[in-house]
Amino acid sequence: MTAETVDLAPPVLPLPSTREMTAYFDALTEAVDALDPGPGAPGGWEARELLRVTTWVRRAWEHPLSPAVFAHPDARVARSVRDAMATALGLRLEVSGTGLRPARPTAQVRAVAAVGAVWAVTAQAVAQSPRPPRERVVSDAWTVAKEIIAPVPHDYARARRSW
Repeated sequence: MTAETVDLAPPVLPLPSTREMTAYFDALTEAVDALDPGPGAPGGWEARELLRVTTWVRRAWEHPLSPAVFAHPDARVARSVRDAMATALGLRLEVSGTGLRPARPTAQVRAVAAVGAVWAVTAQAVAQSPRPPRERVVSDAWTVAKEIIAPVPHDYARARRSW
C-alpha cells in the first residue's frame, strides 16, 4: 500500500530579469501617473490616493508577470520601487495632508506601512489560484491603506487590565 501525497506549497516562480521587472513597474507607474488628478483633486487626499491605489492594484492584478514579481518582493528592483512609492506617498501626505496631524506615527511611517500593505494584499491575491475577484482585491488594498493613513477614531472604553 502506498500513501498518496499532495504538495500544497505554491510552485516557486523564477525571478524575472531586471529588465522585465523594470518594464513591469514602469508600466504600473505610467498607468497611475496618467490618471493622477494632482494635488488639487476634488475630494482631497482621499480621492487622489484612492485613484492611485486602485489603478495600481488593478494593473498589477491584470498583468501576467505579477505572480512572478510578487513571488520575489525583496528583489532589488521591487524593493527600490516599493521604497520610492512609500517616499512619494509620504511626501504627498505631508504636502496635501490628511486633515489629521498626529504626532506619531509620522507621514513617512504611515506611507511605508500603507505601501507595504497594498503590496501584501496584491501579492496574496495574484498568488492564489483561482484569483479572488479583482475589485475585491482593490477594495481590500484601499481599505487597509486608508486605515493606516488616516485611522478612524473609535470611542469605546478600554477594558480593565487590557493591553
